[in-house]
This record gives sequence, C-alpha cells and structure tokens, in this order.
Amino acid sequence: MWTIIAVAVVGLLLAILIKKILGKIISLLVAAVLVFLGWQQREKVVSYADDVKGKACSAAEGAVDNATTQKATTFLGIGISLPAGWCT
Repeated sequence: MWTIIAVAVVGLLLAILIKKILGKIISLLVAAVLVFLGWQQREKVVSYADDVKGKACSAAEGAVDNATTQKATTFLGIGISLPAGWCT
C-alpha cells in the first residue's frame, strides 16, 4: 500500500515538473515567433520611413533650417523647417 502512495506522489511531482518545463518551453517558443514576425516587419517600416523622408525632403526644397522660404513644409498650417543634415 505504501508503495502505491509513493508511486502516486512521485508521479504527481513528475507531472508538476513536466508541466512547468513545458510551460516555459511554450512561452519561449511564442516569444521567438513574436520576435521573428516583428523582425520581418522591420524592413517594411524602414522602407516606409525612407519613403516619407524622401517626400518630405522633396516637398521642402529650400526649407532646410529656414522656415520662411516659399516652399517650406507646413504642419497644421505652420511653416516648419527640417534639420540641416536630414535631407542629405
């Protein structure tokens, strides 16, 4: 009878241990998948940012560090200038 109880206790402890190990493995796999998917989107974000930068620089000819020129970029009706090194 005591051997059955001992086997049950050992089995229960092993089940808890396996559950914790599998839980950590599953958590790590989910984190790895999220990082992988996020890294794949990085190129799209960088490409979009370069596109927006190109449009802003082409629209702001002569407006680099001088918000009073005629082709100055506006934001909510306010003329703004871009940093000097931003459009190079």
